[in-house]
Amino acid sequence: MKQSDQKGQAMVELALLLPLLLLIVFGITEFGRAFYIKNALTNAAREGARRASVTSTDPTVDPALTTLRGHVKDACTFPVTPEAIAIESTSTPPQHGVSTITVTVPYDFVFMYPVTSTLNITLTGQASMFYE
Repeated sequence: MKQSDQKGQAMVELALLLPLLLLIVFGITEFGRAFYIKNALTNAAREGARRASVTSTDPTVDPALTTLRGHVKDACTFPVTPEAIAIESTSTPPQHGVSTITVTVPYDFVFMYPVTSTLNITLTGQASMFYE
C-alpha cells in the first residue's frame, strides 16, 4: 500500500475519537467542580453547626435561626439561598450528652456544559455536632 492511499485516515480517526475525548475532558472538569462545591457546602454546614453548638439559645427559632443562616451563607464561597438552609436539633440547648444540632446546606448544581436540560443535581452539605 502506498502512502498516498492513506491520506484521509488520520482525519477520519480524529473525527471519530475527538467527540469522545472532549466528552471525557469536560466530564472530568464538571466532576471537579461538583466535588469542589460539595466540599464547600460541607465546610459551610460545619461552620454553622459549630456556631450553633456553642450558643446558649435555641438556634432553631428566630432570631437565632436567621443569624445562623446568615453565618452559614457568609461561610460558603458561592451564593446559597439562606431560606433553604435546614437547621434541626434533637432537643433545646443547653442539653449535654446526646443532644445534637444538624445543619444541611442544599445547592442546585448547574452544569457549565449543558448536554441535556433534564440533568439537574442538588448537592448538599451536612454537618452534625453535639451541644457544648
